[in-house]
Amino acid sequence: MILAQDVDVVGIDEAQFFDDGLSDVCNYLAKRGIRVIVAGLDMDYLGKPFGPMPALLSIAEYVTKVHAVCMICGGLAQYSHRIVVNDKRVLLGEKDSYQPLCRSCYLEAMDKGSDLT
Repeated sequence: MILAQDVDVVGIDEAQFFDDGLSDVCNYLAKRGIRVIVAGLDMDYLGKPFGPMPALLSIAEYVTKVHAVCMICGGLAQYSHRIVVNDKRVLLGEKDSYQPLCRSCYLEAMDKGSDLT
């Protein structure tokens, strides 16, 4: 791996879209004293673990889970609920295709069959 000189911090966004090798890269950097900051969704729209995020969470020294606001009840939202019909796992650039929901509202939406897949 080729690294720039004098790198102290590496930031990685949208980590859920990387392959499973990302955790190896993060470990490689951390072992060399480089602080690695990773951001990404831990679950897909079906509530399933997403990409390399489970592996990254397991090796992280610190984890801060950030929540959105539920579009239905205003509570803390940890789910990305798809509101358009499409069975692809990833819809890139489709911010109008999802809404953040809390667990209760997400489960209710899924029970009603509104996962739209």
